[in-house]
Amino acid sequence: MRTLAVVNLKGGVGKTVSAANIAHILAVYHHKKVLLVDGDKQGSASRYFGVYGEQDGTAALLLDDTLDAEGVERVIYRTGCKGLDIITSNMELYAADRALFDRDDMDTARVLFGALDLVRNDYDFCIIDNGPAADTVTLNVLTAADDVLIPIRPDEFSFSGLLDLVEQVDAVRESVNPGLTLRGAFFTHWQNREPFKQARQSLEDSGICPVFQTAISYNPKVPESTLEEMPLCAFAPRSWAAIQYKKLTAEYLALTDLSKGKEG
Repeated sequence: MRTLAVVNLKGGVGKTVSAANIAHILAVYHHKKVLLVDGDKQGSASRYFGVYGEQDGTAALLLDDTLDAEGVERVIYRTGCKGLDIITSNMELYAADRALFDRDDMDTARVLFGALDLVRNDYDFCIIDNGPAADTVTLNVLTAADDVLIPIRPDEFSFSGLLDLVEQVDAVRESVNPGLTLRGAFFTHWQNREPFKQARQSLEDSGICPVFQTAISYNPKVPESTLEEMPLCAFAPRSWAAIQYKKLTAEYLALTDLSKGKEG
């Protein structure tokens, strides 16, 4: 199982939509077995697939000291999309983060890794949607991940925190997870205008991190899909955003050794 974390410490950049749609595309179009982990206390990825509620989810995994494979499977839910399962989240994740932060009797950075490792052989990919916070949950997400993708809006406010995030990824790689790879950033809310092109060029020239060729255009179908609780390729398969997410997923797969299998 290869684990991909979609991370940005800022809100409103498209983390949840990106994680959810990449997971859906991997399952439906690349015929992979995919586990989506909702790592945000707001539970937006869970809402996207219509499974948000009071059930146990990511918080329960982080707080269970005696977790086994059956315990992990107990908090995995079906999304209604073939090949795609989800571990949900809700506001209990906030309490779980505080509880982990206060513990000094265990390696609190590797709890999520240990939980996911118990179902590693059941899935091809695990996609983690991370909340906009530099907290213990985020540390767990980065420790559990093989790859990181950073969605970013082409504006100064998003750029300002990018270096801090890249430094955090580097720190986790050096101290906890030597296999962690920052695959790169990709633009969301994109418009084919000169200031946006200049923003891309500026990021590429900075050398802060790799930049994906695929950008996700601003499209009203994106927020509409969240209201309908349907992935873009099911809700509006001909929309530019849906097509671009398919291209983005293919671009990511091309960077890994797991792109085998015919898309269809």
